[in-house]
Amino acid sequence: MAEGPTARPSVEAELASMVKYLDLYIRQKTDLYIQHYVLDPLDFVLRQVIYLSVVASLLVVGTLSISMGVILFVSTLISIWAALLLCGLASLLLAAGLAYFMFTRRLLLKTPKTVENA
Repeated sequence: MAEGPTARPSVEAELASMVKYLDLYIRQKTDLYIQHYVLDPLDFVLRQVIYLSVVASLLVVGTLSISMGVILFVSTLISIWAALLLCGLASLLLAAGLAYFMFTRRLLLKTPKTVENA
C-alpha cells in the first residue's frame, strides 16, 4: 500500500471491501425478501385462522342454543320426536341452500392492474 495523503488502497483491499459490501447487500435483500414474502403473509394467515376459529366456535355455540330453543318451543306444540324431525329437516334445507350459494359462485382473484404509459 502506498504512503501519503493521496494514497489509494491496493487492489486486494478494494476487492475485499467490495466482496464484504456485496455480501452485506445480499444478506439485507434476502432478509427483506423473507420478511415481506414469507413471514408477513404467514403472520396474516395465522391471524386470520385464529379469528376464524373464534368466530366459528361462537357460531357453533349460538347455533346449538338457537336450535335447542326452537326444538323445545316446537315440542310444546307437537311431540318431541316430530319437533326434532322438523328442525333437522329445516337445518338440512338451510345448509343445502347455503352450500349451493357458496359453491356455484365463480371465484375471482383480485390482481394488480398495470397501466401502460402511452
